Amino acid sequence: MARLMSSTELQQRIAEGEDFVLIDILNPEDYQREHIPGAINIPVESLKERARKDLGKNQRIVVYGDSHDAEASNRAAKILEELGFRKVSDFDGGLDAWKNAGFLTEGSEAEIVGEVTRL
Repeated sequence: MARLMSSTELQQRIAEGEDFVLIDILNPEDYQREHIPGAINIPVESLKERARKDLGKNQRIVVYGDSHDAEASNRAAKILEELGFRKVSDFDGGLDAWKNAGFLTEGSEAEIVGEVTRL
């Protein structure tokens, strides 16, 4: 079973430059709108195919969805584990938890918010 990761732990791992793949499993439109810096987008529907092609079985992988209530990141972690990936973590709370902790996001919505704040 995938290990749950908190927003504070994820932020610390990013800040320390730890080597891992951060996967946003939302649809491409949501990813373009807003995501955690450094995340790549692999929607849960195409995860099996993309993981086989683009990820290494020994890579550390963190998956996240949009919120704590969503089951998609849990499902994505299970898919990866079933494919033989062993270093899988599920970022508990997803994008909502990241923003609620006060951490920055990137994407078109994040840029608009930044421009509005500068006015």
